[in-house]
Amino acid sequence: MLSTKIPLLLRSLIGRLVRIAIASGVTYQTFDRLLRQTYFEVARDFEPLGDKPNSDSRISVLTGLPRREVRTLRDASPDQPRGTPSLEWQVLSAWTSRLDLLDAEGNLRPLPRTQRRGGEQSFDALVASVGSDVRARTVLDEWLRKGYARLDEEDRVVLTPRSLLRGTESQEGAGRLLAHFTGDLLAGFERLYLQDRAAPDFTFHVVYGHNLTQDSTLSLYQIAYDESMQLLNRLNRLVVEHEACDAGKADATQRITLGFGGCRVEQCRDAGLVQPRED
Repeated sequence: MLSTKIPLLLRSLIGRLVRIAIASGVTYQTFDRLLRQTYFEVARDFEPLGDKPNSDSRISVLTGLPRREVRTLRDASPDQPRGTPSLEWQVLSAWTSRLDLLDAEGNLRPLPRTQRRGGEQSFDALVASVGSDVRARTVLDEWLRKGYARLDEEDRVVLTPRSLLRGTESQEGAGRLLAHFTGDLLAGFERLYLQDRAAPDFTFHVVYGHNLTQDSTLSLYQIAYDESMQLLNRLNRLVVEHEACDAGKADATQRITLGFGGCRVEQCRDAGLVQPRED
């Protein structure tokens, strides 16, 4: 039986997606086609019976789509290749994935600009390790222009705080991370609350407040950001260490997602779903 709470959840989530769609120029017709295609693709792999692929009939039952449309969607559903991350994304990912480029707390070390001065721990070598099609100086000049990095008095490349790196991660990169993070949270929610299955590997905790001044929200947000980034930097270093330790092991088959997110907004513009505390 469908819980009366689920449509409320879906409407809220879809509402956020529709805002992104409208802001991006995606029409209802395009969104509808995408939704139908996604319904089919999810149902195609949804809890197959007896290790057999789901038939058109079962997909039709699961989704409510007519069998004829299911057949059409199956014929028109080639595996979608994953997009290639931007060069800036790859450089940043490589920087955060090498123990020799992180300090003991997991912070990114300043890198000597040239390979002559820094060897394999230089910015030139870092960019070259990602790809040789673009010169490191070109990447650096672009980051300097955008304010994503600076050169210190020792001619080392120093990244600005991650709060200023939205452009480095790019719309595509930030969207990829957001979809990955929220997707894992929703998968855990499904297991724990919809399937009544134990989910010891899933957790999320939220602190929220209402009727606050701008000064208060700015202060709270900055405290949360500073402390969470310190923790995430340490966790990132531990992840890199464990990946190196587990490399080549037959049972190294799992992945993990750990993250932090925050938002502050005017209540009159976006009330959210959680109501203010009563006095």
